[in-house]
Amino acid sequence: MVDNIKAIKKKEVKPGMYIQGYGKGTFHDPQVEVGRFVESYDDIAKYLPNDTEQVEILTDKFLDVSEVNFRRPKASAKQAAEALAEAMPAARKIHDEAMNYSKKLFADIQSGKEIELEDAVPIVDKIIENVSANKSASLTLSFLKRYDEYTYTHSINVNLFSILLGKDMGLDREQLQHLGIAALFHDVGKGRVPSEVLNKPGKLTEDEFDIMKGHPLLGLKVLRSVDGLSPEILRGVVEHHERFNGTGYPRQLEGDGIHPYGRMIAIADVYDALTSVRVYKKAMTAAKTLTLMYKWKGTDFDPVYLNRFVRVIGIYPPGSFVQLNDERYALVLETNENAPLKPMVKILFDKRRKPLRHECIDLSTYDLNGKELKVLCQPDPDELGVNMKMLAGFLA
Repeated sequence: MVDNIKAIKKKEVKPGMYIQGYGKGTFHDPQVEVGRFVESYDDIAKYLPNDTEQVEILTDKFLDVSEVNFRRPKASAKQAAEALAEAMPAARKIHDEAMNYSKKLFADIQSGKEIELEDAVPIVDKIIENVSANKSASLTLSFLKRYDEYTYTHSINVNLFSILLGKDMGLDREQLQHLGIAALFHDVGKGRVPSEVLNKPGKLTEDEFDIMKGHPLLGLKVLRSVDGLSPEILRGVVEHHERFNGTGYPRQLEGDGIHPYGRMIAIADVYDALTSVRVYKKAMTAAKTLTLMYKWKGTDFDPVYLNRFVRVIGIYPPGSFVQLNDERYALVLETNENAPLKPMVKILFDKRRKPLRHECIDLSTYDLNGKELKVLCQPDPDELGVNMKMLAGFLA
């Protein structure tokens, strides 16, 4: 292959690139010459058929940024559902790998084994890639899995939410990897907390809470012996319970004195804790959680980071079970950043929870005979007798 020609996947094509051609040059996948610059995402659909797998681009030819339109065409609700269904198997595979790693990590900590960084890096890298490929699939899975074992899913979800926030804040690939590792390791110190305190199904006493508050420093102690961990990663771990107004622990840091990784992980940590089912409490809805966290903006959380977090996660995140104002129930497929209260949804049941013909709707554009269709509430599927595994099946 000529040095300036590179073969990439269709999903990797971006505005500004020069497409030489597509196809693998085989009988079933002949090579077709294009010879054009991609000026917008619309051009990708125009020049490349839907079933295109391999695209050849010229690596030495790029359009000037001023000539490129980076705005993505908005997908329909049906297209969003199809893309989500296509992305879910890969997201599940990565989640299962992360779950296995999380279980091994906690077992190793509790038995006093050393943590190997090279085991964690591939997991974090795969999550970053998966988030880049389809954010909605990753978020959907995190919500459908919120009834699973909290100890292990928590570190995975905090990793995911932190990476999403960091990506939105413009972190580069290496910074995202470091943030992801810090988030994955943020609670390793809990592996050294006595089990009767860690697993107590009720309110902790003052002495027990003091023991629990020692887990960031215990985590630092565990991780200091791990080769390859940067000081920034260690700060993300030890500072994830610091609070923006200086009331956190272990060192009562405040504002910009808290490392950005610590400030991001703090938001992801609290969000997942509140939206997850625990032994002693029910899960709080995403909307209610964000409303509560918004009250803590500027006291507990960095205001800029929290605002960005709300935007990137969404008031009704993918995977949320919602009831519409016409009393039908639906599953959220994708958020609308310009209309956060009106996501794309897939209709599942009528008001009596009888299955309906599945219909994919974009609430930001849908008109119900002149009446607005919107989310009425976020009910708890468990309370309604709706099985989470059944909900996951509706995305296939």
